[in-house]
Amino acid sequence: MIIPYGTLSLTFTNPKHDLIDTPLTAPDGEVHFTLSTMNGMLGRKITTITSTSGLVGTIHWRENSFSLDGVQVPVKDLKTKSGGLLSREREWKWKNWGYKLKYHDWEKELRAVPTHEHAAGNVSFWPYRPLIYKDGDLATIQFPEIMKNEEERLFALMAILYTDMERQDNNMIAGHTGGKV
Repeated sequence: MIIPYGTLSLTFTNPKHDLIDTPLTAPDGEVHFTLSTMNGMLGRKITTITSTSGLVGTIHWRENSFSLDGVQVPVKDLKTKSGGLLSREREWKWKNWGYKLKYHDWEKELRAVPTHEHAAGNVSFWPYRPLIYKDGDLATIQFPEIMKNEEERLFALMAILYTDMERQDNNMIAGHTGGKV
């Protein structure tokens, strides 16, 4: 993974590779976001993402909705299919921000390309990839350093997490993995 100049790279530091129950830390060890998930008998219930400034975003898995800055919106109103009939690309929109999310390089990278004006740049996510003979790299997300709006950054993070958890669930159902992806 090449880290371009001018990006903020954060690592999901849970050693069990659980994306939705871990702190996100910068290379210097500073925590930028804390993710915590409440599970029930039927799986995930709520994931709460808290930034160091106190801004909170919530993914309500069973209600299939996002809450951000006190506003709750169903995922069906945030996410639409884009890119053609067979495309796996999805466009996510919140307020004036929009991102097209699509996996690249055999699902090794999930890229969020902004569709709104005055965007800071792409957000990239590399999921944890288990290796046969050794532990793979921890999952990493990279924001443009000039992306200063914390609410926009939190929304992009939530859309990426939701998308990757869908991928993990689909891989589990298809029997592609024996554990966390």
